[in-house]
Amino acid sequence: MKKIKLLTILIFSLNFAFSSNSLKEIRDLYYKVNLEEGQLEYFENHLNKKTKISSPELKGYKAVLWFLKAKDYYNPYKKYEAFNEGKKELELIIKMHPNNIELHFLRLTIQDHLPGFLGYKSNITEDKKFIKEKVKEIKDDPDLVQRINAYLAQK
Repeated sequence: MKKIKLLTILIFSLNFAFSSNSLKEIRDLYYKVNLEEGQLEYFENHLNKKTKISSPELKGYKAVLWFLKAKDYYNPYKKYEAFNEGKKELELIIKMHPNNIELHFLRLTIQDHLPGFLGYKSNITEDKKFIKEKVKEIKDDPDLVQRINAYLAQK
């Protein structure tokens, strides 16, 4: 019985370590897309390889991908179409996982940088408040805590 418990804990720990490592890699790529030209396609390919992982965070990054694509499109209709798709997906994921701090953080990073005429800035204050309250509760993801604190410090 002890062996089964130990094996279960080991498997859970390995799974957590893999998903946490994977999320750190995805976060790194998300930041890179915003800082360096030509990283969007690599980011998209990387996200599409993670089809076996169905975490809300991964779905959030896939939704954010639409916003990043919209920024790169030349055609205004395609820009607006991609923006709406990203907004719809991100809001749905947040609705399904309302206590997920990383999803609120993603929405904050998007809304902070969108032009006002798109009308998608209504959650900034609410998300900042939620994130500031919840970041103190994160014990198992120092990478996310560091990124959140760094982002909020510059605002």
